[in-house]
Amino acid sequence: MSFKEFDLSDYINALENFKSNKAEEIIKHWGSIDNFNMFIQKVKEDESEVAKLAIKQFGSVKQYTETMKYNLEHFSEIMENEQINNQDLIQKSDALYSRLTSDRNKDVAPEEIQAIVKEIVLFTQETTSCSSMNPSFWNMIVESYSNDLVKAVNDKKYGAGASEYIAKAFQYYFQNNNLENN
Repeated sequence: MSFKEFDLSDYINALENFKSNKAEEIIKHWGSIDNFNMFIQKVKEDESEVAKLAIKQFGSVKQYTETMKYNLEHFSEIMENEQINNQDLIQKSDALYSRLTSDRNKDVAPEEIQAIVKEIVLFTQETTSCSSMNPSFWNMIVESYSNDLVKAVNDKKYGAGASEYIAKAFQYYFQNNNLENN
């Protein structure tokens, strides 16, 4: 693949334009412009990795960028629909992650913890339209827990170190389970 296939400049430009034109929406859904800037910076820093994940999930950076541009154009509508339609799902997801992170001093390997991870995986499979059992999907999810914004949100919601703990629990799960059996 050529360097151009890994070029996210169109996507980054779309994010910058969105920030310039939709500051109120960003503040409403991201908490602040600074949080959105951190996201943009993380995309820039990890451009080649983001591009690889985009290609895995969407087939090409161009298709990923087009999908993300559409999502940005309809951001408020999408967010409002998601909030309305997914309130129960969000509550169940929060409950599962709360159970998983209730004692972050526990080892992630015991069946008690891995059963919660499996429940999250199955819940995700049931409630998302993406191919959630696809290893690249889960790699992307696990990697997302190292994002500063995701860390800040999870650590605030579930306690200090929650993102790191969640990532370790998922990594252990996928290293030790056959995906076809879940």
